[in-house]
Amino acid sequence: MLTDRNDYSHGVFHLTRKKLKNKQMKILFPIVSLAFALFYCADANAQQEYTTTNYTHDLAPVKVSIAVLAIENILTPITAGILVEGHLNDKLFYNLQLRQGYLRNFMIPKDKLITTQKESKGTVFEVGADWSFSEKMESGNVKVTTSSSFDGTYLREKSFKAKCEVRKYWAISGGAMVYARPKYINSDSSQYIISGSEDIKAPQDQYTHFNQSTFGVYGGIAHRKIKKAIVKSDGWNYRVFYSTRFYAHLLVGSTTVGDIIYNGQTLPVDNAKQMPLGYRLGWQWDQMGVVSGIEFGKMPGVSLETPVEADELSKIFQNNPFLNFFRFTFHYSIFNGDKNYHMKSKK
Repeated sequence: MLTDRNDYSHGVFHLTRKKLKNKQMKILFPIVSLAFALFYCADANAQQEYTTTNYTHDLAPVKVSIAVLAIENILTPITAGILVEGHLNDKLFYNLQLRQGYLRNFMIPKDKLITTQKESKGTVFEVGADWSFSEKMESGNVKVTTSSSFDGTYLREKSFKAKCEVRKYWAISGGAMVYARPKYINSDSSQYIISGSEDIKAPQDQYTHFNQSTFGVYGGIAHRKIKKAIVKSDGWNYRVFYSTRFYAHLLVGSTTVGDIIYNGQTLPVDNAKQMPLGYRLGWQWDQMGVVSGIEFGKMPGVSLETPVEADELSKIFQNNPFLNFFRFTFHYSIFNGDKNYHMKSKK
């Protein structure tokens, strides 16, 4: 029997389509199964029964945190200190911080310094406040950890997301600051110290240094988000507190420069030019009393005015005119943190 070519092609087409359909089903089955599992988990999480009581307007008037490790290049690399913050009323927040360097700059070998006066390890003191001018409440959620365990390799935890209020505000931010810090000048720098008629330049692979202290003020804006609540589930009360703060400040300061000791003589630094303006951008996170921060910008200070030959102009840009400091801070609450204030005794 002769078979029509069209019938044959039609049969091959159906067979091929059937194979493709089976192949597609094999591919789609695990995808659909995964989607169903995710939906089931999400639905199970959504079915978690709980009640939330918000405390975003009930903040600690005074809370104290300490930093055992802060990394900042404008002082010495490692500092420690204290952070005091508070909430005076619904619109006014304050902060005070003090940090002190306890290690000299280990990137600068002490035997490579040709100036021999004592090196400043660096000190930071600031006091400031935020005054809220715009505020709103929004709906958000917070992670509630119900249990956690460590099996020797992995940290395993059970948690769910609870709905809560998120308080957001914009504030006018300002305050005063004092920064004492060292300044090192290496042999490759186009800048050097001039004292009277003497040019004090470091020989190859050596350094000069001086100490400087800046007193100034700052002002700008701050934006903060606050989540503070008690979530009750299965007869347990879970306290949650998360706060983030972003700030942008203009800095204005006056800097004094200490004398140097060179070849046994005490000499003034005569070519220090004031650079009074600066700025900074920063973020701060407070998660249940662990306060982490990052900040960068340009600190007011001085620049050494020196005659620069044409072929050395490029060296000027080794000292970035727009960015000269960064810091990472890690504070830990030791007194009256928001995670406990007016929540610890709640039932």
